[in-house]
Amino acid sequence: MSTNPHFTPQSRAISQPQSRQAHRVRGLILDYALGISILGLIPIPRLFTLKLIVAFGLVLKMIWDIGKQWHWRKGQDFLAIAGVFFGILGALAMTLTAWLTFVGLGVFLPYLKGLAIAAAFFTLSWAIGQTVNQFFASGNE
Repeated sequence: MSTNPHFTPQSRAISQPQSRQAHRVRGLILDYALGISILGLIPIPRLFTLKLIVAFGLVLKMIWDIGKQWHWRKGQDFLAIAGVFFGILGALAMTLTAWLTFVGLGVFLPYLKGLAIAAAFFTLSWAIGQTVNQFFASGNE
């Protein structure tokens, strides 16, 4: 039976709280994503601008809460910062793709077109939350 020289009981003690921390943050991201997508289900068409403003505010609050959960961990290098930038660009691309998918499906199934904004809001908030989570998780203590 060989032992791993990099795994010690102390490293297991360190990894378990960090795993619990990551689990809490993933739950937080999912809660925000579901809440923001419910905002997109409000069926009043003239409130689209207000929905966008509220969704933007909730995404900013989610970013703030993720930072608080990781205790605003510092030590990220240039690659981590660039990763956040490209992660947010990817989130915007995924959001557009989700919206277009539901609008396209709405041609054949009209009820699905009403879910397009909710799908876009969920995709945007979830992807940005995961990107910000990875950024803070990559920091050194």
